[in-house]
Amino acid sequence: MRRTTDEAPIDSLKETVAGQNRIALVVPEGASIDSLAAAVGLQALCNDWGVAGRIAAEGEVTGEDSKAFCNIFDVGLTTIDERGERLRNCDAAIAVGGGGAVPRLSNNPPVVGVIRHRPTAEENILTITRTDDGATSTVVIKLARDSGLIPDQRVATALLYGIRAGTREFRRANGKNDYDAAGFLHAFADLGRIEDLRSPGVSGDTFDVLGEAIANRERRASFAVTNVGVVPSVSALEEAADSLLRLEGVSTAAVFGIHEETIVVSCRAEDVRTSAVDILGCAFDTSETTGGNTDSATARVPLGIFAQVDGEHATTLDSLIDVSTRKALFTAFESV
Repeated sequence: MRRTTDEAPIDSLKETVAGQNRIALVVPEGASIDSLAAAVGLQALCNDWGVAGRIAAEGEVTGEDSKAFCNIFDVGLTTIDERGERLRNCDAAIAVGGGGAVPRLSNNPPVVGVIRHRPTAEENILTITRTDDGATSTVVIKLARDSGLIPDQRVATALLYGIRAGTREFRRANGKNDYDAAGFLHAFADLGRIEDLRSPGVSGDTFDVLGEAIANRERRASFAVTNVGVVPSVSALEEAADSLLRLEGVSTAAVFGIHEETIVVSCRAEDVRTSAVDILGCAFDTSETTGGNTDSATARVPLGIFAQVDGEHATTLDSLIDVSTRKALFTAFESV
């Protein structure tokens, strides 16, 4: 665990938080369940210290499972822009979860800390990273226990589900800390609600996209890439990328398709040596919109004038998109 002082992490965090009236807990764009759950836990910890915690996201939450999490646990989520305009009433911000660059928010409010289970090179702010943990929710549970906070049922259930989602049902656990944290939470959580969350319904559109993803997949080493054509929503792409990770031998997956005259690529990585956002950043021009973190990232490449191609040449365009996108992704995977 890295930290900027010789104090215990919980003491450093409390000292950092206690001097604020309202603090923003910022999760990455396309936030995972683990990041959201960790933010819920930190919000409870802030409240216990008499500080209002506001959960915010760098971008829209698009995954169906993450949306369901926010609805079920009543997570009031503020979507912010790069300048942090919607957080003007917050005194400071803490980045929660993810593995990419720490958001700066144009110092509005200033970012005073980062809490995650991924390593980070930040030096001038409070940094709590436990790389032996498989989920950021596990890090937060350790902080809560060190503080003496007993989570209520809502918070305990959210954090337990965050650990199970972040470690992919403990298949990606790095050590015993995840099991210890889950064991602690079992006494306080609603286990029936977690079972309901593990089996969410799948819409017909998403089911069709999953079928296309499996049928068109191509795999090299541990990287699987597939094209699903025109999709009704970005969340369907994300569901398909998650599903490809369940295939034997696959630890990184990318799914691409066309949505609203834009090529959208969703990448997932569960191998700690691979970064989803780095793959997409390497595969596509940096001028395009690429966001996310180590575990999950999305890239959007506008079709531009090619969106006006008529039906006669649509097949040729689809073929060009398929070949060029697959090549860019595989080349990037081999390079990063």
